[in-house]
Amino acid sequence: MKILKHILLVMLLPILLGGCDQEDDIMEIFVSGKWQLVNYYTGGSWDDWNNTGKPAYTNQADLEELLDLSVTFDDDGTFDGTISGGTFEGKWKANPSDRSFSVTGDIKTSIKVSGKNAEFINRLKQAKFYKGDSNLLQLAPKERTTFMQLRHLD
Repeated sequence: MKILKHILLVMLLPILLGGCDQEDDIMEIFVSGKWQLVNYYTGGSWDDWNNTGKPAYTNQADLEELLDLSVTFDDDGTFDGTISGGTFEGKWKANPSDRSFSVTGDIKTSIKVSGKNAEFINRLKQAKFYKGDSNLLQLAPKERTTFMQLRHLD
């Protein structure tokens, strides 16, 4: 009987500890390759992965345009990416204890940005928080009432 209790405890331990806050592995999340923009969202709940809110773009042509926008974070605190017709680069940092994120300094672009390119660059600059894993990444401004969602490309 005593052995059975120990076996049950060992089996339940991951479930019991699952609710504990653990710091994210920044390198696993950010420095895992290229991230492609999926869409921007409003009205969701930042604390609920299942309530993603309303997508900003639903038109197929707009969604295809978003696929041109991507970013790659490097472990030296720099990032680079592609925008429609050009590239960009800058510096970033993230803190796993409070899931804060920031672009440090200016983002340099190879072309003059406008339209969806400018929207992407501006939303990167405004991002203050992150959540995600090595497959899906969300970046939100200070208010966390909107966010941009990116997916990992293999």
